[in-house]
Amino acid sequence: MYHLSELRSYLENACVGHLLDVATGEGDFLRFLLDSVASFDSATGLEPNKESLTAAKNRLFPYKVDLVLGNVRKLPFEENYFDFVSVSNALHHFEQPVKALQAMMRVLVRGGRILINETICDGLNPAQESHIEYHTLKADIETAKGIYHRHYYNRQELFGLVLESRIEVEKSILTIDEPAMLNSKEKIWQFSHTIDEMLASAGDLPECNRYEDRGFALKDKIRADGFQLPPQLTLIAYKA
Repeated sequence: MYHLSELRSYLENACVGHLLDVATGEGDFLRFLLDSVASFDSATGLEPNKESLTAAKNRLFPYKVDLVLGNVRKLPFEENYFDFVSVSNALHHFEQPVKALQAMMRVLVRGGRILINETICDGLNPAQESHIEYHTLKADIETAKGIYHRHYYNRQELFGLVLESRIEVEKSILTIDEPAMLNSKEKIWQFSHTIDEMLASAGDLPECNRYEDRGFALKDKIRADGFQLPPQLTLIAYKA
């Protein structure tokens, strides 16, 4: 669930027209956008995973949203169609993020807005470091399985990607006040079980013992330091 209070305030008077959310996943960020904006004419979520689209359908109720199976490598939309294009916490899943951003710009009308939101790995407290270590472990396991999943970008890297994509940022919002995600013994136990499942899925990998050691150390760290979402950097640009 997204909070992003400053971004919500920025969007509350926005009339976004035709909206596209790329790599919409289970619909969390698209739901945040639709809850935040003043109005929209249509909303589309693009996602390559069928199971995630099914979950998104339930999460986006009661909004009328078109959910499309597809990926950013070949956007199934006309050029210059959408007034607002968003992508949240997905760039680090794209093997060619610059080409992905350029593809999003192609389907955006002149004067339209693109919104890029990513978790970044700068300026972390101990609880946020736990989140980074969890994500790094997950990314390493998925990469070993042949699934592209890089580590989080830092602030400079994210700005560099956008600059390389020839996108001029009009506004940036850094959110560092997200609430603690694991704030009870029950939630910590549930998340420890999630880590155990992830480690079990890596049982046949050559580095399985090393992943297991990292997972056990991570569970100890979470119990000691907590677990909190790292800073979120939102970049907003207009298409000239």
